[in-house]
Amino acid sequence: NIVIFGETGSGKSSFINKITQHLLAKISNDALGCTPTPERYPVEISSRKYVLIDTPGLNEGFAGTVPDAEAKKLLKNLLRELMSSRSDDIGLLVYCVHKETRPHAFVKAYNKVYSDICHQRVPIILVVEGWRNEQKMESWWIANGTQCNNHGMHFANDPSDPAAIHVAEPSDFLRNLIAKHYVVNTSRS
Repeated sequence: NIVIFGETGSGKSSFINKITQHLLAKISNDALGCTPTPERYPVEISSRKYVLIDTPGLNEGFAGTVPDAEAKKLLKNLLRELMSSRSDDIGLLVYCVHKETRPHAFVKAYNKVYSDICHQRVPIILVVEGWRNEQKMESWWIANGTQCNNHGMHFANDPSDPAAIHVAEPSDFLRNLIAKHYVVNTSRS
């Protein structure tokens, strides 16, 4: 299981569509989310089967598709269920943030999900979405990496990896990122 989380509009569903190479997850250009409950999408990457789990967006507000308190509750319950011994476990967390979001704005969700619920036992990668010009991905990390580190946020991937800039197809890079950082049968005791 790979759990994809982040704020409404951060590109979680678009990330899933890039990975699956199909338009499976509903996407929206609105400020309103379009994933009301956790949705599972099976995918095969390098002959290995995964389940991508899209989650409702965080920080949507009361007028949104899923109010923030409900989205947080759904995510918390999903993670606790997956972390329990009765479950298939979690092999990877994917934190999607929009390129305009700064680390001080997403540290609270990082701490809640990664530290409080998953007890830092699951690898977590950062995916920064919303690019029109991939050359700027490295500059985002140069501008924000120190803040991430200062807030105690550490990711299994290097978001400034120049390889991300030079791939012909973004889905290939993202699929390789999953295959590289996914952990099988980790101990949660």
